[in-house]
Amino acid sequence: MVSAAGRRASVGLSKQQRQDDLAQLIYSRGAIRTDELIELFDVSPMTLYRDLATLESKRLVRRSRGEVSALASSLSETPVSFRLLQESEAKDVVARAAAAELSEYSSIFFDDSTTALAIVEYLDDATQRTYITNSLAVARALSKRSLGKLIFLGGIYNPPLDAFFGPTTTAELENLRPAAVVLGAASVQNLAVYHPYAEVASFKALALSQAEYSLLVTTASKFTRTSLHKMVDISEFDCVIVDDAVPAEIVEGLRAETRVLVA
Repeated sequence: MVSAAGRRASVGLSKQQRQDDLAQLIYSRGAIRTDELIELFDVSPMTLYRDLATLESKRLVRRSRGEVSALASSLSETPVSFRLLQESEAKDVVARAAAAELSEYSSIFFDDSTTALAIVEYLDDATQRTYITNSLAVARALSKRSLGKLIFLGGIYNPPLDAFFGPTTTAELENLRPAAVVLGAASVQNLAVYHPYAEVASFKALALSQAEYSLLVTTASKFTRTSLHKMVDISEFDCVIVDDAVPAEIVEGLRAETRVLVA
């Protein structure tokens, strides 16, 4: 529960800020009753109804009999619009370390993870480098910075992930041999990386196998989540970069498998 001061403060929030806060609270709880949300945010039932309808239209939440729950599960990935809001500071720290780690590579593949996306801001201005991605968000970010050459892998568009997958995307990737590949994780369990979608897990495993050097970038929350489909073992990566919120015993376990940097 939030304090009375917190409830009063929520009144001054913009609609977008309030909806972002709603989504973050729902995802942190997993599920919560709508009457509690009305009290916490000090809004009318109609205002809450509209906010939740907006979040539901973005495939962030599901409403059912006075309760609202997070849509993501071991069988579905959180939409990119919400993942961008999660652990932004931790992702930023990891991204800085990753950019330094990647500075020597002439061609780099970035997946659709928001942690990989955060790296773009910190890349050096090497104009001779080639970037490869199937992520629209990453492609947009790279094009805005006018960094080197961009190869975009098209295919079947996946709206929640804002990225392309499918036979065409896979065939294009099979014809490339990037010097480095950067992958994020939906979940890390039992010294392996998992993803809710089998097709995405297979595509990312292929990307890893195509590159000379592979880098996993991830944050503490991914070690508390579960996903259905195994992508690869941690030992398949040349390096793993995590933030300092990852428990020491987990870092120790990772280091038994591969090189680990704690940002």
